[in-house]
Order: sequence, then C-alpha cells, then structure tokens
Amino acid sequence: MLHRISTASTRRPWLVIGLWVVLLIGGALVGQMKLYDVTTSDTGGFLPSSYESARATAFGEKHFGVVKGATAVTALVKRSDGRPLTPADQARVATLTGRMADWRPDWSAIPHSFGLNDDEQGARALKAATGPAAGRFELVGLQFKGNSTDPTVQKAFKQFRSATAHAFAADGLTIGFTGGIASQTDYTDSTRATTQLEGILLLAAIALLTLVIFRGVLSTVVPLLTVVLVAGGASGAVVLAALAFGFHLDSSTPTLIQTVLVGIGIDYFLFMTFRFRERLRLGESGREAAANAALRVAPVVASAALAIVAAFATLGLARFGQFHVLGPSVAVAIVVMLLAGVTLVPALLAAMGRKLFWPSRSWERSREDGPAARLGSLVARRPARVAVLASAALVAVAVFAIGGKMNYDLATVPKDTAAGRVQTEISRILPKGVTDEQQIYVRSSTPLTASDLKPMQQRLSRVDHVAAVSPPRFAAGGRAAEVDVALDIQATSTDALRLAGADGPLRSAAHAGAPAGAQALVGGTASIFADVSSSINDDLRLIFPVAALLILLILVLMLRSVVAPLYLLLAVGLEFAATFGAAVLVFQHGLGEKGVAFTLPLVLFLFVVAIGTDYNILMSHRLREERAAGASNRDATARAVRQVAPAITAAGLALAASFGTLMLNSDTGTKQMGFGMAIGILLASFVVSTLLVPAVTTLAGSAAWWPSRAGDATPDAGLPRLEAEPAPRMAVEASGD
Repeated sequence: MLHRISTASTRRPWLVIGLWVVLLIGGALVGQMKLYDVTTSDTGGFLPSSYESARATAFGEKHFGVVKGATAVTALVKRSDGRPLTPADQARVATLTGRMADWRPDWSAIPHSFGLNDDEQGARALKAATGPAAGRFELVGLQFKGNSTDPTVQKAFKQFRSATAHAFAADGLTIGFTGGIASQTDYTDSTRATTQLEGILLLAAIALLTLVIFRGVLSTVVPLLTVVLVAGGASGAVVLAALAFGFHLDSSTPTLIQTVLVGIGIDYFLFMTFRFRERLRLGESGREAAANAALRVAPVVASAALAIVAAFATLGLARFGQFHVLGPSVAVAIVVMLLAGVTLVPALLAAMGRKLFWPSRSWERSREDGPAARLGSLVARRPARVAVLASAALVAVAVFAIGGKMNYDLATVPKDTAAGRVQTEISRILPKGVTDEQQIYVRSSTPLTASDLKPMQQRLSRVDHVAAVSPPRFAAGGRAAEVDVALDIQATSTDALRLAGADGPLRSAAHAGAPAGAQALVGGTASIFADVSSSINDDLRLIFPVAALLILLILVLMLRSVVAPLYLLLAVGLEFAATFGAAVLVFQHGLGEKGVAFTLPLVLFLFVVAIGTDYNILMSHRLREERAAGASNRDATARAVRQVAPAITAAGLALAASFGTLMLNSDTGTKQMGFGMAIGILLASFVVSTLLVPAVTTLAGSAAWWPSRAGDATPDAGLPRLEAEPAPRMAVEASGD
C-alpha cells in the first residue's frame, strides 16, 4: 500500500506538487489567522480539577472577580516629583483606578486576528492590592484579559498603558506596569531581534549543510523551501484540529512544533535524497530513481514517523492538560510530515531528476575510500571495541543525571525593560512576592467575620518566607473569604513550591487555621506550580514505560525481530540518560543554575528517544537488507555504515542545528531545551546509530534477527525486487573481537 502511494507520486510529480502547494499554503494561512485563538499562557488552566490550586482558582473566579484567561499585572503609582503621596493623591489614584475597568481598545488602530472583540479582551481593574509603601508609592493589582503571547493583545496592552499613563500624568502622577502581559510584552519586544536571528540561523544552517553535502543549487533550495512549507501547513493542521475538538495549546507549543517539524522534515528529505542519489549512480532515470528510492525509504520514513507519533500518543494518558493536548497536536503534525515525506518528496525528486544536483558532477562518483567507508570497515573489524568505547562514553556522561535537580524558577523579565525597572523599584522596598501574591480562599456554610479568620492569619504569618498577610475580603454574604499572602521569595522558586505544595507549611497552616466548619483552599502561582510538579511526576511514571513499550512494538513489527529491537531500545535509553546528564553537567554544575527546567526530562525522552529511534531504524533496515542480499555479517555492516552513515550524520547535523537555535533564546527553559535536544541528536547520529548499533548487530550476527533468519526476505518483502547494487566488496579482515 505504502509503496504504491509513493511510486504513484513519481508518475505525475507536478500534479502531486501542485496539490501539496495549495493545501500547505491554505493550511499555513489558516494556522496564522487562528493560532492565538487556540493557545493560552495560563499554565494553571491545564491542571485537573482534583488539585487544590485548581479548585482555589475556580473559587476565586466565582466569588472574587478573578477573570478566567486574564493575566495578573501590578501597577506602580507615584508622584511625578518624587514626593510622598498625599491623601488627595491617594484619592485620585482610587478614582483613576476605578476608570480602568471601563477601558476598551481602539481596534481601528490595531490589525487584529479573527474572532477578537472587546468583550473578550481588555483590562479588569481591582481595588488596590496593597497600601502605600512608606507613603512614596501605591500598588494596584490589575487583570488584563487575553493571551499574553498574542501580538494583537500586546498591542492592545500598549494602548492601555499609554492611555493610562496620560490620564495619571494629568494629575501629576506616574504609573508603570510589571508582571503578566506587561512583562510578556516587554520581553517580546526586547527579544524580537534574537527571535528573528534564530529563524535566520536555522534556515542558513540547513542551507549551508545541504550545499556542502550535495553542492547543487536546487539541492540547497528545494529541501529548505519544502520543509518550511510543510511545517507551516502542518502547524495549520494542528490549529484546525484544536478548533475542531475544542482544546487549547500552551503558548510555547506552536513554536516548538514548528522547530521540530523543520528538523524532522529535513531528516526525511535527506533519507530519500541519499537513496535517490544511489539509484542515479546506477544509471536510472530521475523518475525510476525516485520510485526505487521511495520503494526502499518510504517504509523507513513511515516507521520513523510512527515511532514519534506513538511516543507522543502516550501523552494522551497524562492528567496534566498541557501534556494531554501536546500528544495529539504533535501526532497530527508528524502525520502531515509523514504524508509529505512519502508523496511530496518522491514527486520533487522525480521532477528534478539530475538537475537537483546541478552544477555539481561529484555526486556521480561514490568514494570507496571516503570517511564513511573507513568507518564502516572499522566497525566491521573491531565491533566489540567500538561497542565498549561508545557505551563507556555514554555512561560517563549519563552518571551526571543522577544528581539532576528540577528547577521551576524559570521566569525571565529583562531588567532593562520598562516592566523590569518597575519590578526592580518595587523589590527595593517590598518583599519579592508582593507583585505575585498567593491567595488563601475560605468557604463556609455560615457567614464569616474578620475575627473568625484571625487565627488562620496568625498561623500564616508565622510560616517561613511569609512577609505579609492581608486583611480578609468577603463575598457571598460572608460565606466566601480571601486572604492574600506576600512571600519574601519569588513565587516560582523551588523554595516557594515546597512551601505551597500539598504537604507544605503554607497549606498546612491555612488548613489548620480555617474556622470550624470552613475549608481553606490555597491558590496563587506557587500553589499552582507545586501542583503542576506533582501532576507531571505522576504522568512521567506512566508515560515513560508506555512510550517505551509502543516504540519497542514498532521496532518489532518493522524489523520482524525480537532481539534487535531490545538492544535498540536499550541504546536509545542510554542515549537519553547521557543527554540528560549532559544538560545537568552544563547548566547545573557548569553554569551554576538551580537545576534544569522541570519539563526537560519529558521533552528529551519524547524527542531524543523517538528521533534516535528514527536513525536506528534507518541503520537496522539497511543492515538487514544487506544481509538478505547475501552479504556476510561483517560485509553487511561495512556496506551499511558506508551507505547510511552519511545520511544519518547529515540529518543529525541539520536537526541539531534546528534545535540549537533555541539556545539563543533568553528564556532559561527554552535555552536548556535547545541544548539538550541538540546534544541528544548529535549523540544519536554520531555515537549510537553509526557506531553502537552496527557494532552490537555485528556481534549478535544472525541472532539479531531472531526469530526470522538473516537470509530471509527483507522487511519490504513482496515489493518489486531491485537489482543488486554494484558496490565492491569491502575488505574486512577477521579479528578477535
């Protein structure tokens, strides 16, 4: 079935190309228009309702005006002349603050996305969150509704900030904003140049790599344009799926998917192009070579893509919503890339033919004594030595994973931005947590009074790192109360999460101090992230083994073997441990970070293990193919490494460059993710797939393919048989390994 689809694409290549271009451009346009309708920056919104912080947030929305989908912003108000605020000034602050809730954006001045209206976006002002600090300034707590990563919402906030500044200036006051949409807007503006540079370097790295490998004009331009177009269309498919099924994505997910798709797309293009070049060297026409390349590589691409889909499909078992929707989202995108890999890419190769490599003629000759050939000979002659050295190198780095710590304090607010300067000014006088207070909600079946809550307030004030406890606010006729707590540490720090966790002293004090017959619920950033941590840990214990089992099953079906899949899975497991160990070594020990990003283990497991499996499938498939063609065990290894290692290393470099551009990002979590995935892919391509896997396969001999026999038909049995490749027999001498 698969080979028929691929070969059919080579018969009418321009028709296939035209259909794909229309679909991909349409999908990319729809994705851009609707992207911010299906993304959210509200991490707490992904928590299951069984967690206390989620119940606390829902309680706040119901009784205390917490706006769902809004970001908390803190405004700093002071006199323009720097003098202390007078009672008259404070009265004007209260008046001006009250008017904020009536503000609406001027949409005529903002080119906004479809579906955006002033009932959905805007400011919701609350009463001043804290009183004046030493009489010099006053803080106002605001909620600004809208996706804080949406450029349209950011433009609306800039309108609000400008209009508010003019209104306060008329009364001799100044106002500045920090936190939430204010910090995100300034962060986006300050990193725009870096973000653009990331994209340029990504495309330039891929273009340079393909130019060096194939030395042709079209072979440099066509792969790049293809994967960018397919990645855009696939992202559009993800957005459409989210709209159709009514789920939301984390705001960072589309960028991550886009980067991954570009890298994976280049992998699949290179896999097919290297085999296409082999067939051209045999004297086949462009269409014949494309059809025969697709015949051999399409099953490999399909298996590789399905390994990634299977790994991410396990996220559907997660309780944490961000992971739960990430799985199907990536699966949809990878399926689009898979379809393009087995139809669009063969069609492009058939249409381009030999012109793909113009003006170079070097592709017509295969170097029999090149680096890949020498490497293949080495692995075939010394398999035990190669396997031991490769394993030892991975283990040496993997040991650092043992001391790895998770870091949740990843918030980045550049100090040289307006929001950063406001935050710095507030922090000079007030505790760090005053701009991100933790909410303690109390619900009761009978009306509560301020005196009823004093014991709880006293308990809370004695908890370490609690700097201030606010007077209570009441709602629902006294049956609902809110007490805000300001910490003297960042709410996203590890200490804060430990403080507000399920068994932490903050929750214990709130629960124990609640009035008789009432229940206390702890909300706020620290509590939310503590529950997120707990949810993620629970999910990982389930996802890791299930994902590994699914990948093992795909390997068994692909290779029709039980033995080889077992050591292939062990190899990628060691690769994962080494990758995580490298991240811990660099960031935690080398750069002195508190730890690595709490999402890093899952991201590395899914991407590095799944993509590493891709390379292992490509190498193992060729090893078995050579054995089935009649080559001896060591000759098969030498020939497979000579033919496949260049494709794997080229693909690995392209993907590592793709992920590596994320290291330019100023966000700590993104930077660590880029480093980890780049290192993981390099280990997969240069160590595991080109050294360890062929070496172990050589040592295993025919047993690697048990219960089938090495001389049985290749995994693509039943497909039209290709003539044997006229590659000279490698001189492989016997050794004691």
